[in-house]
Amino acid sequence: MASHACWWLEDVKRTEREWHAASARGQLQLAKIADCVQKTTYLEGEHWGLLSDCADLHERASSRLWELAHRSQRRLLESIDELAAIYAQMSALLQPPSGARKLDETTRQRYEAFLVEILGMFERELVAKSLVSADIFDCRQHDTMTLYLAAWQMQPHIDKQRIDEVEKLVLNDAHYRL
Repeated sequence: MASHACWWLEDVKRTEREWHAASARGQLQLAKIADCVQKTTYLEGEHWGLLSDCADLHERASSRLWELAHRSQRRLLESIDELAAIYAQMSALLQPPSGARKLDETTRQRYEAFLVEILGMFERELVAKSLVSADIFDCRQHDTMTLYLAAWQMQPHIDKQRIDEVEKLVLNDAHYRL
């Protein structure tokens, strides 16, 4: 690949990979929490049949599920913190490093506008993930949990196609400047 003047492109690609890895770890914890909450909701129902008189069994099962859910919640919050740190790394790229190639003002502004657009996507996704992680314990409806899991996985605020398009524009710009 030819060298390009865009100071942030390689770092954004690297941090994007880190983001997706951290997001996948968070999704696993979110799924565990949703599973535990759903199971405890089921345990509280009248579905025990012959075991309905086994209060100790109910108590132990519920206790273990909540323990697992809280452990997963701590890990989920660690994933959110990791995503926030990755976003902070991306935001720091707004300032070109001192050794970066000097660009004409129009090109620099265009590259900066592209980066701001990408940062906006990741910021909105971080906020959405934070809200989901805050609400998952209070959510008791299976449909809502399924929606939360799908939204986490799909990352609707991150437009991968647009990010690829921006990368091509920057790389084409570098190609035509050579």
